[in-house]
Amino acid sequence: MFEYDQTAPLDIQEVGTEMRGDVTVRDITFTVPEGDPLPAYLVLPPGAADAAANSFAGILYLHWYEPEAETSNRIQYLDEAVQLASEGVMSLLPATNWEEWTWFNSARSTDTDYDDSIRQVINLRRALDLLLEQNGVDPDRIAVVGHDFGGMYAATLAIVDDRPDAYVIIAATPRYADWFFFTAGNLTDEQRQAYRDQFAPIDPITGIPYAEGKPILFQFAQQDVYVSEEARDEFFSAALPPKLRTVYPDQGHAMDGRFVQADRLRFLREHLGLSEAE
Repeated sequence: MFEYDQTAPLDIQEVGTEMRGDVTVRDITFTVPEGDPLPAYLVLPPGAADAAANSFAGILYLHWYEPEAETSNRIQYLDEAVQLASEGVMSLLPATNWEEWTWFNSARSTDTDYDDSIRQVINLRRALDLLLEQNGVDPDRIAVVGHDFGGMYAATLAIVDDRPDAYVIIAATPRYADWFFFTAGNLTDEQRQAYRDQFAPIDPITGIPYAEGKPILFQFAQQDVYVSEEARDEFFSAALPPKLRTVYPDQGHAMDGRFVQADRLRFLREHLGLSEAE
């Protein structure tokens, strides 16, 4: 169900370029199997144009959904990607189904969620294609970092794509119905069960065991109104070693505390073979 033409041209188009010190941030679009070209930021380390083979680690960053937040789009982890670029990381930060603030209540429905989710995973595979074709990217040092819906789809990606070597799952819940049912007030009990059954093969809790043998960091918030203690325990329990979980007592769903980022950077540096820039 997640198949697509991997030989189709990505047709990368430049929208703009910004220099942040000696780090290059390219604003681009690339083609996906269905729909309009997908916007993304491609963050290039210093010397990327002249890189030797396998010089750089790679990270695919998947943002959260919070329509009232300025970071509810591909800009969320841009500063972090720029920081890691100085340590030898090339990052791709694509737009997603939930990039628009109206998405949850207006652009989606329980009738289209499943097909949209399949397309979203295919788009993420396409994003990995783009990242891995960049000059100097080491295919054995690839991580996926996802927050909220980004973390959920990162887990589902593991079902079908073994190219990521490490995962960071942030404030995500184990089943899509946990959140999609927020707008499902008119569904009968039978319809709800049919929805759950349809999603079960691609739910995050189904996907995460496919990352067996790959390091996984789960980051949860003690005060998260969207992810219960039961949900985070169940999600973490479904993952296979090596895995690590941190629950932050002073954090809510935004997970924007400096200790959250510090732990994530420490994990990425260790498992992508980085040394912190001076």
